[in-house]
Parts: sequence; structure tokens; C-alpha cells
Amino acid sequence: MINKKIIAGIISLSLLIQPIIGMSAYAHSTNNTTQILKKGARGQSVVTIQNKLRELGYFNGKATGYFGNITKTSVQKFQRENNLSADGVVGAATLNLLNSKKNKSIQVSRGASRSPVSEWTWFGKIKDIIPRGTVVKVTDVQTGKQFNIKRTYGTNHADSETLTKEDTAIMKSLYNNQWSWKRRPIVVEVAGLKIPGSMAGMPHGSDFINGNNMDGHFDVHFLLSKTHKSNRVEPKHQNAVRIAREFLNK
Repeated sequence: MINKKIIAGIISLSLLIQPIIGMSAYAHSTNNTTQILKKGARGQSVVTIQNKLRELGYFNGKATGYFGNITKTSVQKFQRENNLSADGVVGAATLNLLNSKKNKSIQVSRGASRSPVSEWTWFGKIKDIIPRGTVVKVTDVQTGKQFNIKRTYGTNHADSETLTKEDTAIMKSLYNNQWSWKRRPIVVEVAGLKIPGSMAGMPHGSDFINGNNMDGHFDVHFLLSKTHKSNRVEPKHQNAVRIAREFLNK
């Protein structure tokens, strides 16, 4: 028979080892969590990332602590400008460069020298900077009025909807409180960027946002974007984009 003292010793040893193994696994898991931030993450670490991106000119939203589409787009822009893989995930390499003096900041504002952003095309870069579901701020070039919209659909250009009934009221006021197909030059702000664009103030088609006093979506075009029906570049929208580009490049 096995000595009872030996059995008792084995049991005691196993009880001592299990907590140590558990603590080691927990520490490893915790370290991985703190080193990687991606879409869906929440907390103070996300706030820190958002503030750092804003400081460098890549993020112009509120530091909410939620890692959503706007934060992901800002991270991707930072990664592209700094020759990192633009996956929108803040891993060790991205985090180290964010905190490094060797990172590249961007300054995009009216009154600056000619901005390369004004040369970006819809199919070249903009459609990826403003993926479906992204909320952006729109400034009407002629009046300076501002309101918020979301890209809800569209492939050849951005099918968009106002976020709230207050946003709708501001947008509609640009057309004398009547919906219109008239094109207006606009500046779209997202992820610290100011992008020249054009909008038509006529809601139509699919509708995803409820309670905003708008039935359907309206069209937002950018440099060399196309219509959905004809699949062609639309001259009136491109003329409005040109006016917005000139406004930004003054």
C-alpha cells in the first residue's frame, strides 16, 4: 500500500502548484489584452489612443473610450502615413510609434499649403477612409453651416443620411427649406481630414436611420466618384467638388 504521508504530500503539492499556474496564465492573457486594441474595445486605453491620434492630426472626434469605425479609420490613416500595415489594430508596433518622436503628424486645414487630401479620389482612397457606417461632419462651403451625416450605403459614391432631425433641419435650410437636386460644394471632416465633396439635397431610395425627418438618403460625391445608375462621373457634382477644393487650398 502507498504510504498515506506520501499521498498527502502529493495532494498538498498539487494544491500549491495550481494557483501559480492560474496566475501565470492570467498575467499572460492580461498582457495580451493591454497590448492590442481594436474595433469594439472600450476603456481608458482607448481614450489615450484617441487623444494621441488627435494630437497628431488623425482624429477629430470626441475621446469617448469606444473603439469604433472612426477610431479604426484614424488608426489606419496613421499606419499608412507611417509605413505600417493598415489593419486598424493598435498592436505593439503601432503603439510604440504613436509614442515615438519619429512618428509623422498631419496638419490639414484651410489656409495651409496645397493639401494632398484634395487630390485624393473616391476610388483611390476616400471610399476606404469613409466606409459604410462612418459618421462625418459636413460643412457647407457657401454658408459655413455644419451638420452630421452617416454613410449608410453606396458603392460609386456615398449614399448618406443625416443623424438627427436637427441635422436635417440645418441641411434643408441650405435649400430654402425645400428638397432639391441642386449640387452644393461641401467639406467632409473625418479622422482629422478635411475632404472636398459635393452633395445633392434630394432624399430618395433606401432609408436606414429613423427619427431624423428624412425619408431616404442623399448623394455625396467626391473627386472622380460616379453615379450608380449610369456608372459615369457626373459633371455637376465634379464642379462642386472643384469649388470645395479651391476653398480648402486658399
